[in-house]
Order: sequence, then C-alpha cells, then structure tokens
Amino acid sequence: MALEIHLDFETRSDHNIKTEGAERHFCTPHFRPLILCWRLHGTSDIQTWVWPQPCPDWLSQLIESGATILAYNANFERRCLNWLADNAGWPRVADDRYRCSAAEAAAMGLPRKLERVAAALGLPEQKDKAGDALIRFFSNPRKPRKDETGPGPFWHEPEDYPERFAEFSVYCAQDVRTEEALSNRLFRLSDYEQRVWNLDYEINSRGIRVDVASCRAALRLVEKAKARLDAEMATLTGGVVPACTNVAKLVAWCEAQGAPMPSISKGKIEEALGARDLPPQVRTALELRGEAAKTSTAKLNAFLKRMSDDGRLRGTYLYHAASTGRWSNVGANLANLPRPRKEYEDAVESGFLRPDTLFQAFRDEDPDKLTLLYGEKLGRPMHLVSDAIRGFLWAAPGCEFITADYSGIEGVVIAWLMREEWKLQAFREILADPTLPDMYRRTAASIMNTTTDVITKKHPYRQSVGKVSELQLGFGGGVSAFFSMASAYGVNLHELHAPVWEVADDETRNRAVRRYENCVKARDKVRTDVMSREAWLACEIIKIGWRRKHGKFVEGWAALEDAMRDAIRYPGQKFDACRITYMVAKNFLLARLPSGRCLAYGAPRLKDQVWAKIQNEDGSWPDQASTLGRAEAERLELAGRAKIESVTKPAVTALGVNSVTGKYERFAIIKTIASENVTQAVARDILVHGMFNVDSAGYPVVLHTYDEAVAEVKRGFGSIDDFVARLLDLPEWGKDIPLGAHGFRSKRYRK
Repeated sequence: MALEIHLDFETRSDHNIKTEGAERHFCTPHFRPLILCWRLHGTSDIQTWVWPQPCPDWLSQLIESGATILAYNANFERRCLNWLADNAGWPRVADDRYRCSAAEAAAMGLPRKLERVAAALGLPEQKDKAGDALIRFFSNPRKPRKDETGPGPFWHEPEDYPERFAEFSVYCAQDVRTEEALSNRLFRLSDYEQRVWNLDYEINSRGIRVDVASCRAALRLVEKAKARLDAEMATLTGGVVPACTNVAKLVAWCEAQGAPMPSISKGKIEEALGARDLPPQVRTALELRGEAAKTSTAKLNAFLKRMSDDGRLRGTYLYHAASTGRWSNVGANLANLPRPRKEYEDAVESGFLRPDTLFQAFRDEDPDKLTLLYGEKLGRPMHLVSDAIRGFLWAAPGCEFITADYSGIEGVVIAWLMREEWKLQAFREILADPTLPDMYRRTAASIMNTTTDVITKKHPYRQSVGKVSELQLGFGGGVSAFFSMASAYGVNLHELHAPVWEVADDETRNRAVRRYENCVKARDKVRTDVMSREAWLACEIIKIGWRRKHGKFVEGWAALEDAMRDAIRYPGQKFDACRITYMVAKNFLLARLPSGRCLAYGAPRLKDQVWAKIQNEDGSWPDQASTLGRAEAERLELAGRAKIESVTKPAVTALGVNSVTGKYERFAIIKTIASENVTQAVARDILVHGMFNVDSAGYPVVLHTYDEAVAEVKRGFGSIDDFVARLLDLPEWGKDIPLGAHGFRSKRYRK
C-alpha cells in the first residue's frame, strides 16, 4: 500500500482568503505558513512543525519517496508546500501526489465544510470550534499599537503568546484527526475523476486576464451615470424622490400616482412594467430605478478585488460544487454573467457596435459619448456596461480566445437518456442540415397545431412556446417551471392564452380547466395565486401538448423513481432505468452514470404515501385525490380534514446539501430532481471529456461553464473547426449522442 500523509496547515497573510481568494492570500511578501500538523497513515503520533524550522527529516524522506498527501481542501496545502519548496528548500511534492477529502465528500453529496460533514457523518473526531478565534488572532493582521510606526502589517507573533499559540497547534492537530476520520469514511475518487480534479487545479492556476484599465474606468463611468439617473428621478418626481435608492419614497410616490407598488424588487418592477395601464411617469420612474439598481457591475469590483498582481483572475472554480459534479465559482461568478439585451446582441451581430470602440468609450468615462455613439436606448451606460461584462475579460498580448459551446446539450442528453427516438432522429437531421427547422420551431409547431413553415426562426412562438417548453418541461416540470422560464424570457403569458386555447382540443381544455379549479381550492395552489387564469391555462395546455408528444419522457420519469425505490428495498442489487443504474451501498443511494461516475444520495429511505382528498380552504372537497405522506394524511384524517382513498407508491427521500442554506437535510427525490440530476451530470461528463481533448491538443482551457469551453492561445494557433471537432469527439459511452457545437475566435470574451 502506498504511503499516505494526512496533514493540515495554518497560515497568515495580509490578504483574507475568503474575501480576496487564494491567489492574493499566497502571493504577498507577508504570507507565512505558521503551523503544519501531520501524521503518516497507520501511525499514532501527530507531528507538529512551526515556522521557521527546517523540513522534518522524516517528512522530507516521505515526500521524496512519493508519498501521497491527503488533506481537506488539499489545494490549500499544495500551495503551502509549493511555497516552502520555493522559499525554504523543502522537497517538492509532485502534483499527482495529492488527494482531496473535500472533493471526495462533495462527490458523495456531502457538505463542503469540514465541521458540517463531520457532524453529518457522526465522526468520532469532530472539528474544534475554538479555531475561528485563534485564526483571527494569529492569521490576520492586527491594529498597530500607539508606539508602532511603519507601514505594517502588524501581527500577534507566536513567541509573544506561547500559550495561545500552543492552543493553535492543538487546534491544527485536531483538524488532522478529523480529516483522517473523514477520509476513512469516503469513497475515493476514481483515477479519471482524480485527473479531472487536477485539471481543475491547472485551469484555476492559469486564470483569465482582466482588462484592468477598462474595469476601473467603467466603474467611474457607472458612478457618473448613477448621479444622472438620480437627477432624472428628482426632476421627474418634483424632488419627492431625490435618488433612485430612496425606495420608501419611491413606493409612496408611485401610490400617490395611482400605481401602488408592494415593493421595488426587480421582479415587481418587471411585473409592473408589463402592465398596459401603468401611468407614463410611473413607468419612467420604475425604469430609472431598474437601471440604477443593476448589480451586474458589481462583477467588475469582484474581478479587481480577486485578481493577481499580473492582472489575471485565478482560483475562481470550485470542483464538484453541485451534487451533479458541476462546477461553481467563488468570488467572481463567471457562470452567471448577465445576458446582454437583444438590441445589444443585434448591434454586435450587424457590426454597428464594435468591441474596440465600445471599450475605448468606457475608458473615456463620458456618458454622453455612449449616447452619441449608440443612441438613447442602446447607449444607456448602466445597461451597456452590463451588456459588455464578458468583454472585460480578455486574452493576453499576442493571444486570443477560442470559444465553443454545445448546442442545447441538456435537451439532447435527456432525449438520449429517455430513448425518445423520434427526437434523437430530429436532432441528427438538424446536425446533418442546419438549414432545417430547429427543435424550438418544431416543438412550437407541434403544440400550436401548425407547421414549421408558419413558425419561422423569427416567429414569437419559437421562443414563447418552443424554447421555453424545451428548456423547462423535459424534467417533468409543469406550470410553475414554465412560468419561471417564461418570466426570464419576458414572455407575456396572458397574451399567449388566446392562441393556445384556440388550437387546443376540447379534452385538453377541459383537463386544464379542471386542474386549475382544483389548484385554486387546494392548499398547494401551483401559482394560481400569482397568475391570471388565462396565463395559468396557457401554461397547462402547453405542458399537456408537450407531454403528449414525449411519451418516452413520461415513461422515463416513472422508471427512474421505480428504479430508486427498488434499489432502496434491495440494498446491494442493481436496477436500471434510462441508461442509469441505481444501487444502495454503504448507506448511500448511488446513481451510476453512463461514464461510470456515480451520483450519491445519503441515507436513502422510502416514505409511505397515500392518495387522499384534502379539504379545501373553503371547506369543500376536491374532485381529485392528491399524494400525501401516510403519517400526515392520517393526522389530517383524524382531524376531519382529509379522506384517505388508497395506498400509492412510496416517496424516495435522502440526505443532501441544501443549496441555499448549506445544511445537510432530508429531501424528496422526485422525478424532476432525479431526471435533472442525471441530465446535468451526463452533460458535465461530456464537457469534461471535451476539455481533456482540447487541452491535450494545445488549447489550454482558461474558462468554462456548463456547456462551454474557452481556451487562450497564441494568435494564429489552431482553428475553430479543430477546436469544435475535438469537443465533439465524444466518449465511447456516448458516441451516438447527436450533439452539435459552434465556436468563434475573439480578443475579448463574449457570448
């Protein structure tokens, strides 16, 4: 068995790692590793090293013999050991000799923080909660004393506080015990996923270059624009609302104008602006507020705060941040950059708006120049900066980006998983001849009972019916899912009702009306309390039409749930559905993907359910029964508020990380979650395979999102066709997935 060392560092730096990132934390002359605690696996004693002692002989021998370094968030320890190799003569650990228990925990769907995962698994060794105070004391700069002069920073030196520093060493040693106990409970990453983790480190180390001068100029431009918006607001409201940030005064002013606003949130403003009877002066005021409140420009501050001294943004990607294996970003969210306005995209496509001219205008810091160049609507400074946010990331001198993304990858993947052959054949036809109608047009034509000759590329139904359906209904969602996506795309669902109703048959209309009436009366109103009747019925009719066309999807959702139930009933046995294999092992429900990677759900359970009629709020009883947990149904039945009709299939529940709170808690794995999880996971595995392909061919990846890879290359190197072809060289397990991609070259990052 290979030698394994469990270790943990405590450091100090004048740059806070949480707020400024690891790169700035380490790349400062004031960085120091303070303590290292370590133990060779299988031995009893924890060894402690403190700065500036030399590397312990035994540890040096172990490193030189090729021992594996095990740590929680091991890239932190990697940076520490590399710093000691560069600055203190320590032997260098090869990059392939690290293993990260935080990555392994995340791959099992466990919490990312050490204290939370230790508590979740009930480890015999828990993290010492006293550490935060000690870290603040020794790791962060302190305030200068009255007799101290000079630029600083100033520290609580270990030799001045020997007892507290001894406590710090004890804390560090306890971290090693906890991390070792955790490591003993985790599944190891496969060799392939270990390579993915190492690729992630390489991409984070490369970073992506920031246009520093334009960022700083744009931020000053934004401040000037905000001042102008405030002046416009004050003039419009007669001084009642002196600034766009005076929310309470704006709410009161709107009410005085006969347009009461419950709040001035982004969603409420968009909802109000969609109304036809909104007074013109209120409309203008809300538009001013919406423009002034744009937060996307905060991304520029994040770029500047976390970039390295060489102007590159590093360390932004977090491996396996989602249970599906997807990445997320820390500090500067590159995966959630705002979508440009349509008029901006049209102006770029037509050549009217050129990036070099636009960014020079940003550097001039003159709002009037933007209006002069691009007109009153397109040239609004706050909007333009937001539209161009990707362009503030640009390639190094003499270099350019090659960018490519997969076309509709999730829609293709889930059709492949569900074996919806007619749809897969349609994707193949479109790949063979891109001039054929795309899937959005075909879906809209099917639901609207017309042809793709009518639903052209510019037809509004392509987006409002076709695109929204394809993006949201494939995972088993209904009205709520359609409503959310339609809102994001600015679809007027109320206006969509009449044409949708007209083409629906009587059976579909009656089904939709009955469900609407039941939802109105029921406790779970499914958005009937926030949507008009017409808008709700439009969504429901579209959902019915989509599902009628996608029979294999409907069967597949049920098959996934059945396979999970069987796996929980019979631990150790394998059950297949939709190219996924489910099995319970070590108290985890594992979903084996076509790639061989597994998704993991903790402590899976079956929860008994029944069909029951639940009394409506008005005291009446619904026509149809709903599924409800048996325990809750029996409680309500005893209270006279429910009528149990029959037993139904149990619900699948498991433990997972709440994406909002970060807590490890039980949730139901319903069809929407199960199908979305495996689809996202397969799409992620395809992207990873593509990134390996291009990276190994000399296209170093510096940025990636869910369906996109961006490489930074010397000007003239390679080609778009070669880059795309390598992304589309799919893994053996997915060779028959009809996936397309397109790409481009550019100096600045763009969509």
